[in-house]
Amino acid sequence: QILLLCQILLFSIETMAYDMLDAINNGKDSWKVKVRVIRLWDAINLNNNELISLDMILLDEHGTMIHAKVIKHMVNKFRPLIQEGLVYMIANFKVTSAMNFRPVEGDKIINFLHTTKIQEIKGLKNIRIAEQSFMFCSVEVLSTRDGQRMYLSDVIGVASYIGNIEETGTTHGISKIRDIVLRIEDQKVNIRLWGNKVDQIDEDSMVLS
Repeated sequence: QILLLCQILLFSIETMAYDMLDAINNGKDSWKVKVRVIRLWDAINLNNNELISLDMILLDEHGTMIHAKVIKHMVNKFRPLIQEGLVYMIANFKVTSAMNFRPVEGDKIINFLHTTKIQEIKGLKNIRIAEQSFMFCSVEVLSTRDGQRMYLSDVIGVASYIGNIEETGTTHGISKIRDIVLRIEDQKVNIRLWGNKVDQIDEDSMVLS
């Protein structure tokens, strides 16, 4: 009887009506989506090193991605409920227009409210949401984004040079930096890593040409 009850509860969660990410808009706050949290990070104010928000990228079964955020004063409420890589049903949130530095190519962003409900969906074999998703840019697209503030860009390439970890002064203090060169479409693209990102790549990743 206990096993049967668990199966019924899981089935009811999976079959609840929900919306696709490409269909949501700012017309109401009662949306419900089934999504995987594919990336999760703290947005930090570089001027004072204080938390701004808990940010994430959500992915649905149609492959649509959207940026979502929890503002500072609600982070303690929602952080324990969210884990990168898991699938959730999220309901009752606000949709607003995305601003600059968009991590995905969309014009909307999900904002968590005090009334937002989030429930992990687990133990189901028919969750048809990919583990990861990216929108890799070509060199041509990257060249059009030089100096623009609208989008953050995804790139993939072969590391042909990895520099040493160095330090540089900024308006926010001293920061670690590391320069690398990626071969993308037979062209070389210079990339600079900042802060704790410099430790996430090493010389063993480099392919000699």
